[in-house]
Amino acid sequence: MRFSKKVLAAAAVAGMMFAGTPAIAQEIPTFSLEEIIIQADGAQTDNADTTVSVKTVSPGKASSIPELLRGSAGIDIQQRAGVGDNQDGTVKLRGFDARRYTVLLNGRQINVAGVMGGQYVDWTTIPLNTVEKIQIIKGGKSAAHGNTLGGVINIITRDKGINGGEINILSGSNGRYDYLFNYTGSAGPLNFNIIANKTGSDGFLRNNDYDAKQYGLRLNYDITPSDNIAVGLNRTETKRGFIVANRPGAGAGYDPGFPISDGESMSPPQPITATTPNPGSFWEKDNTYYDLAYKHSTETGFWRIDYWKNDEKRREVNYNTAGQIILDRSLVSDESDSFGFSGQETNNGHTIGYGGEYKRLRYGYGAFAVRPPGAGDIYPSQKIDLWGAYIDDTFKLNDRWSAYLGLRYDHLSAKKDDAGATAMRDYDTDALSPKLSLSFKNNEHTTTFLSVNRLWRAPSMAEYYWWSNQYNSAVASPGYRKQLKPEQGYSYEIGAEQKVSEKYNTKLTLYHQDINDYINFQHVNPFWCYNIDKVKVWGAEWENSYKFDDSNRIVLNYTNQHTKKVGTNNTNAGLAEEFDFRPRHKVSLGYQYDAKPWQLRYNINFVSSQQGLYNNNNSRGEIGGYTTHNLAVVRELDKSRTISLYVDNIFDKQYVEQIGYPMPGRSYYVSLTQKI
Repeated sequence: MRFSKKVLAAAAVAGMMFAGTPAIAQEIPTFSLEEIIIQADGAQTDNADTTVSVKTVSPGKASSIPELLRGSAGIDIQQRAGVGDNQDGTVKLRGFDARRYTVLLNGRQINVAGVMGGQYVDWTTIPLNTVEKIQIIKGGKSAAHGNTLGGVINIITRDKGINGGEINILSGSNGRYDYLFNYTGSAGPLNFNIIANKTGSDGFLRNNDYDAKQYGLRLNYDITPSDNIAVGLNRTETKRGFIVANRPGAGAGYDPGFPISDGESMSPPQPITATTPNPGSFWEKDNTYYDLAYKHSTETGFWRIDYWKNDEKRREVNYNTAGQIILDRSLVSDESDSFGFSGQETNNGHTIGYGGEYKRLRYGYGAFAVRPPGAGDIYPSQKIDLWGAYIDDTFKLNDRWSAYLGLRYDHLSAKKDDAGATAMRDYDTDALSPKLSLSFKNNEHTTTFLSVNRLWRAPSMAEYYWWSNQYNSAVASPGYRKQLKPEQGYSYEIGAEQKVSEKYNTKLTLYHQDINDYINFQHVNPFWCYNIDKVKVWGAEWENSYKFDDSNRIVLNYTNQHTKKVGTNNTNAGLAEEFDFRPRHKVSLGYQYDAKPWQLRYNINFVSSQQGLYNNNNSRGEIGGYTTHNLAVVRELDKSRTISLYVDNIFDKQYVEQIGYPMPGRSYYVSLTQKI
């Protein structure tokens, strides 16, 4: 299913003129399928697409953020392990991995540098037991957020409320456990939230045990009725075993107590004997987020100042087959921070948003406790500065037309970090990105929408480093002696949302993205990074909600997605004609029952077959289509206690989400929640 720009435009006009269909609301529709996001305590009005309510999707269970998003249209989940997985492709938003979309926690960006074995997004640092909802902007619609192609995932926690909290204990298959505590209280003008969590698992795959501790404190103090200061600290301490190859005849031997699977790799790969994980190998990471915000409310809006900082330390340890340590290193990780200013004012029917930010991507020094022969020193190699500023306006043209106009400016500069760092090529680039979204109220129950936006994304830390490092390499690569350009292009989106009846809501969205100079990053030896002439991404998302009565509801979401590369070949460690491992079809069907004291969730997820190049060589691999069934039953024992039972993969389906890493079979979990 392909759409040209002319077809998209024609469909939009036809939808807007189709005024005879039944209709929606007095403003841009919101019901359960769409919500207009108010970012970070009202920091910015954006064109949102989907809101995931945690209590609705997963009552009583502390799932991972990827699991909470699994049933959403336009999102793919592809994990190697059931717990603690943070690959850049674990969550894909409209086909884009974590380098190409933005993740916010209460409006604060948590994307990190993504270097030396790190991830661009660490989902394990998000305090699950305080998450209230997850809001998703798909595509580059929002002027408030730059340097993104896929969009924005904003995770909202419960920061204020009545005094009280809860303790949650969970136990289940593969040694899975959760001990979660959170408490929210107030004392006059002071509101506070405290969390203390411990989670873990023995691991389904070989050597993939996982343990994490998390502590958090968030304070909100009302200085005056118009002035508020918020301070936050969230610390996560994680230890996770590297998945060890488990195949008969493999170097690390074979353990029949675990499934046959491939192993993970450590970065960088030289010397290879020291960085191929063996039994006992692990990484551990301490991640601390610091946040500070001051907000002033005015008669018609507000303005606010924000500062955040990441402090991440990562260690990797490897053993030989005899159990002796052959590698013990502290890696350069993430020491980024950001200053921001934003505001919003409403006047004469216009809601004007504005803001700017200065982000410094940095990482600290590394060192060896046990240095393998031939391994060089670990230095921070480069630094990146990102400047961004925006202004936008949300307003009504008349009783039927609403509009969003935005303009964003982004500037990136990158260079060598210090005297001990690898020589780097200076890099400097900038862009203006206009945004336009229109909404037309056909009638009382139907709304049609259209969006056209310029896209722009500059290289990430890792992409910039490997491009510069290989620029003059003796080994010719696709990017040899070529300037690395930022990605740029346009996105087009049309759709219609309709309240068919008091029980049935539906929404259909068609989207198309044309991206020039797409940055291809091969993060395996010899680490090529270069531009592809053009990439096209297009698809459809169909979201449905049917409410039988006050207790029974069905949600059906369907995603159809396509990708195409132009101007590449098989040397790019991926398919030459399309993106690797992007399923063409995805269907999520969920039944929800809510009638105290019972809650029930039954979810069916189908993912179609998908292809890619396996192990970064020219042999194609294919993941066959699969369907999984999951059940959750929640029983309220009294006003303060709830017990829950979960069965994942009910029919014990044997499947993979990434080639070489089988997913767990049928799994059982039970949890108890006590309010305090």
